[in-house]
Amino acid sequence: MKRIVLILFLAAASFGAAPKPAMELRVDRLASALKLLTDGDRRVVEETIELIKSGNNGLALARLSSLNASNPENSSLRILTAYAQLQLGNLFGALQECKKAEVSPNGNSYKCYFMAKLAFLTGDRLTCQRELQHVKSLGDMQAEAKQLEKDLKKTSGSM
Repeated sequence: MKRIVLILFLAAASFGAAPKPAMELRVDRLASALKLLTDGDRRVVEETIELIKSGNNGLALARLSSLNASNPENSSLRILTAYAQLQLGNLFGALQECKKAEVSPNGNSYKCYFMAKLAFLTGDRLTCQRELQHVKSLGDMQAEAKQLEKDLKKTSGSM
């Protein structure tokens, strides 16, 4: 699976198009860590989320870079950055940001789910399974965890 993802990414990059991995951004699940930001930073985040929704991920990344510099341990900012990276086809950059979110002291089960989903997309079964266990133990994203487990089982022969 890792090879397939890499081949698809390289093929899309050679044609100038970024692959769009199937992952939905759940902004509602980011709210808890975003409350830790200043009012001004929250306004910038709201604008950045609108940029992401409109597909302007490059500008969103520029704004997130500044926000991450002043709030390096905010898990929600890291997840937003990872999502924007994914939308631009940068799986490696998304994974790096997701790892930073994972070790952040704030956040909720969504950061574990996001990491599990990203690990699934990159073919990292062990990380996906580990993060799914975290999600399941927290109990508030059961439907999403079950669906990802089903997806993981479907691909068990190809990963």
